[in-house]
Amino acid sequence: MNVRTIFFLISCTAIILVLTTACKEDHGFDEIIENIRQVHAPDARENIFDIKAERRGRMTVNISGEVDNEALKSAIMDSLYAAGFEISENIDVLPVDVPWPWALVNISVANIRATPSHRSELVTQAIMGNPVRVLKEQGSWVLVQTPDRYLGWCSKSSLEGMDGDELDKWKSSPRVIYSEIHGFINSLHGGPVSDITASAILVKEGSEGEFLIVSLPDGRNGTIERHMAYCLEEWSTEAMPSGDRITEAAMAMHGFPYLWGGTSPKGIDCSGYTRIVWFMNGMVIARDASLQARHGEPVYLADRQHFEAGDLLFFRTNPDDPDGSPVTHVGIYLGDSEYIHAAGMVTVNSLDSTSNNYSAYRASTLQSARRTPTCSSEPGLLPVKDHPWYF
Repeated sequence: MNVRTIFFLISCTAIILVLTTACKEDHGFDEIIENIRQVHAPDARENIFDIKAERRGRMTVNISGEVDNEALKSAIMDSLYAAGFEISENIDVLPVDVPWPWALVNISVANIRATPSHRSELVTQAIMGNPVRVLKEQGSWVLVQTPDRYLGWCSKSSLEGMDGDELDKWKSSPRVIYSEIHGFINSLHGGPVSDITASAILVKEGSEGEFLIVSLPDGRNGTIERHMAYCLEEWSTEAMPSGDRITEAAMAMHGFPYLWGGTSPKGIDCSGYTRIVWFMNGMVIARDASLQARHGEPVYLADRQHFEAGDLLFFRTNPDDPDGSPVTHVGIYLGDSEYIHAAGMVTVNSLDSTSNNYSAYRASTLQSARRTPTCSSEPGLLPVKDHPWYF
């Protein structure tokens, strides 16, 4: 049992003890469920906690719905039982009735949408060879969770499904991670097999001169230039989000186009940009700006001399509402008052009002700053080498 599991169980026990006392007075089963949701599944972008409760008698409750892990269901049931309720339960723990519980992305960039339709809003993307968890199926679509815990619907044609044993086999295989921004996987006899982007993961099958022979998730074979990829295991232990490395990766995509929901060099939104820059430096961070703003070490905002290259800068929308506005934008501090961010395209602006690239709007909406620790174990800021989906 790992530390996070122990912490989760201790937290659930504490909730049960507190809520048991409260419920003896007001029998608030809704409060019990809501408290568990707020503590352990606070954001619908990262958690599935769709629970309905209906009273059938003074102390009898019918519970239905779905959650994305067994511990959440146990917390609900144990808390209600401890409060003296009799329970009629129909809670599904996902995945349920899926073609496969895991998958690897089989194309250079897989689009993930809000609903199971190509017309639906693009909410995020996943890169070739990276794993996703499969939770539900609807027609030709599956609901997936990406390694940063983000949820959305992906076309099954973009994925190569696998069971748990196949995932374990993949995790123990000799894999490489692609380090260039754009490129191609070419067939053994010439001609392209697929395009490829930064952070794609392939299985190494061998080598031939200056080329690596690699296989894609669906078994297609091809070659890439040896200098364009690193051994995934070695890379994951050496990669570190230092200021210099973050700046170098960020500037490599200068001028790239903005795309709402994009997290790849083919098109990126503001938080998708920071996410891929951090992944290129060995770290899986949360998907959205408002989620990223919850993680890392706070940086003193009043004196910008405290800023360091690689700090994340978070912005709100309304300059006249500094306290109430949520975070809606994120950029990367470069040093000398400059920061780089995806806004229309990946561009550099300054916090210095005397600079030609000064943005008065961004300066007036700067809300907070965070620094990535070199060692972290929190879910929204997790090194690739420590992520159980990769190793």
